[in-house]
Amino acid sequence: MAVKIEICPPCDAQGRDLHDIRNTAIQKWRAHANTWGKEFGVNPGLLLSVASIETGGDVNVGSSYYGLYQIGSEMLTAYNKAKKTNYTLADFRGKGSIVKTEDGAGSLAIKVFAEFISNLLVALDGTTDTYTNERLVKDAATNWNGSLTCSPDSVVYFYPFSAVSGGATTKRATRTSFTCYGQNAYNLMNYASSWCGTSPWYSKDLPAVSFSTTYRKLVGRNV
Repeated sequence: MAVKIEICPPCDAQGRDLHDIRNTAIQKWRAHANTWGKEFGVNPGLLLSVASIETGGDVNVGSSYYGLYQIGSEMLTAYNKAKKTNYTLADFRGKGSIVKTEDGAGSLAIKVFAEFISNLLVALDGTTDTYTNERLVKDAATNWNGSLTCSPDSVVYFYPFSAVSGGATTKRATRTSFTCYGQNAYNLMNYASSWCGTSPWYSKDLPAVSFSTTYRKLVGRNV
């Protein structure tokens, strides 16, 4: 049976391998994660962990969704409206009319994701004084992928992208719960906690580190 990660806990089945966020396939995006993590107040380790889950660091993965974070047309439309930009999905592969390199495509995707997750973290953190860092990571990552209704669960609304002059913000519903997708995001940070910590918030740039090509088992549930 297939192992699903977009599903409510328990998250105990062993699925496909994920890149440890310190290995070369993911760490190649470290400089951009540092730049945009600092800009939006997000731990670069969180940015890298979701990239590992989504694409393993490869901007060319996917068919209906594009780039390092598998961005779709709905998300791109919301971003373009807010920022008054004209990016296309092809730009997230470095094959568009604006972004023409893999490095530029990765930087753009990290920038979009970092702003989204930053605004989501703030919205979630504002719902209660007892939200732990671990739950913030799990819930925020889950809602990038798409939140299922898991108990306990409530709906929060937030604006994923701030608008420039003349731009239009788009409100999005999110839920205060996590799936096995969010659990994997936290697990990847926890494996590398000596390097990046497990807080979702920015505290420092991540330094270059020598690390063997190591894989981590994705968790989920057989369905």
